[in-house]
Amino acid sequence: MTSGPVIITGAGGFVCSGLALGCAEAGHEVIAIDRAFDGPPGHAGIRQIRADLAAGLEGLDLPRPGAVIHGAALTAEPEALGVSVAGHLRANLSLHLGCLDWARSAGADRFLFLSSMGVFAPSDGQGQAALTEVDSTRGTGPYRTAKKTGEAITAAAAESGFATLSLRLGNVFGPGERMRPSRPRLSLVGRMIAQGRSDGGRISPGSGRNLREWMWLPDLAAGIADLLDQMPTPGGVLHAGTPPVLSDCDLAQQVATRIPGAMVDTDGPAGPPSRPPMASARTTVLGDIDWTPIGDALDRLLATGGKA
Repeated sequence: MTSGPVIITGAGGFVCSGLALGCAEAGHEVIAIDRAFDGPPGHAGIRQIRADLAAGLEGLDLPRPGAVIHGAALTAEPEALGVSVAGHLRANLSLHLGCLDWARSAGADRFLFLSSMGVFAPSDGQGQAALTEVDSTRGTGPYRTAKKTGEAITAAAAESGFATLSLRLGNVFGPGERMRPSRPRLSLVGRMIAQGRSDGGRISPGSGRNLREWMWLPDLAAGIADLLDQMPTPGGVLHAGTPPVLSDCDLAQQVATRIPGAMVDTDGPAGPPSRPPMASARTTVLGDIDWTPIGDALDRLLATGGKA
């Protein structure tokens, strides 16, 4: 267990709110910070603080943290947010640097940066069964560049008494997913569910042949809670385990069979190829995650209406 509360930035959104819940359920005291929250805390062990993270954490009168999870980021394209590419980069990197500096000066023992498999280009690893931490990343664009730069910054900030790690997340699905200005698109699972429930009920599988990993958010959150207590040394970059893999076409079929009247549209336009699925070449507690099978997770998600 960490020596103080776990502070999570960006905890008002889909993924980080799920991480906050998972850490609280594992017994951690959690302080969730964001400009807005999509729902109530969901657990007595979570304290929500509404704050503009761009203004810094110094003025929030926070207790000494045991660990900091930095998940706040702009994922929408610069034009959608009305900013330049340079402004987009500055916003993400300034947020990261400010949070990292505060975590160290506030006495945190460890810092976890939530990176993304988006650092890879769609062409990376073609012909491979999976992409691991040893593969080169050739992703471009402001979001990918900010994540790759953030990984390097996080690794460079490690020192005695302050462990750092960048954790790359792939495709995540689970309860509580909503669109918000900083994350304007649902996951492919969320989009397929919305298509299946539409008037036509036609679900597009895109290219159909793409293989993607799918991380059920409650499983991921429990794994990250364990990771905080067993951070690997050296830190560097870690992939979030080796989750179950499914083709887009098979995923569409799985969703369609669970929604009355839904069908898979095999005549739709082909989507672009995707990178290979993620896997991890490192031995950590994330390798022990007993991932919920995708079909079982879909049953649980649809039982809640596909919402929180």
